[in-house]
Amino acid sequence: MSLAPPIPGPVVSLRHYLGLILGALCIAFAPIFAVMSGRGDDGVGMWDAAFWRVAIGAIALGLSFGVRRRRILPTKADFQSGHLWIWFPGLVFAFDFWAWHWSFEHTSVANSTLLANTAILWVTLFAWFVWKERITKLFVIGAGVAFTGMVVLMLSSTTREAPTAGNPVFGDFLSLLTAGFYAAYQLSMKRFRREHSAPVLMFWASLVGAIVLFPLAILHEDPFLPGSVEAWLPLLGLGVISHACGQGLIAYGLGGVPASLASVSLLVQPVATGLLGVWLLSQPLVSMQALGAVVVVIGLFFAIRGQMAKPKA
Repeated sequence: MSLAPPIPGPVVSLRHYLGLILGALCIAFAPIFAVMSGRGDDGVGMWDAAFWRVAIGAIALGLSFGVRRRRILPTKADFQSGHLWIWFPGLVFAFDFWAWHWSFEHTSVANSTLLANTAILWVTLFAWFVWKERITKLFVIGAGVAFTGMVVLMLSSTTREAPTAGNPVFGDFLSLLTAGFYAAYQLSMKRFRREHSAPVLMFWASLVGAIVLFPLAILHEDPFLPGSVEAWLPLLGLGVISHACGQGLIAYGLGGVPASLASVSLLVQPVATGLLGVWLLSQPLVSMQALGAVVVVIGLFFAIRGQMAKPKA
């Protein structure tokens, strides 16, 4: 038996971990703010809310860079090295929010958020199939459980009414499309993270996303501008609290929390959104939907743990 002292595990900073959880909770309010922004005669459409989210978020992030006097404009080296492909994450970011916000018109925020958060499965499967990265048995088991939960969630949409006059099954498919776009966003951000900081990438993704979403929002038949001062409040919450603060706090928290713990802890976001939907939007969970939600979260938990584990040679 070895008498050597145990190797200490990764140090977890409490303030960074609290920042991570607070950031996840800020993002959990995003679907709530989006749905609230469309209520009443003076509300906006969901496509319009998607635009205002990234536009207000870009303004908030830009102001924060200005206050701290940090450079965010491309440099001459960026033009020479081809880093101006930095616009690509913003393109898929825009379609991510377009599909996700559209889904709110058809399915519950619980289903929409849980299905959108399966993006990690698509990211890992893409890396395995295209980049030949190895995956663990635990990830395969977790992914299988999560996919089972997804089927249960979508079956629950055939037995309940939509939050509006929409089609719940169509809304679920939009949520899965969101997961695909978000997976592409994560993969592209991973590529550019080598040369740029996370806040800078987030600013450019938000700015490009706003430019792409603007014509979609204008051409959509729903109102583009809120009809009252009160109707601006959920949009401000969406852009400042959920987008800028949520993403910023998570980026801060990741600086002092191991990636394995952070990834699992961020599962608090879809759970919180589902509970907030019941409380604030009066979108109750039917029994099959609740079962599917639990199965998806359990599957994602094990898939994330499997993704973080190193497969044996």
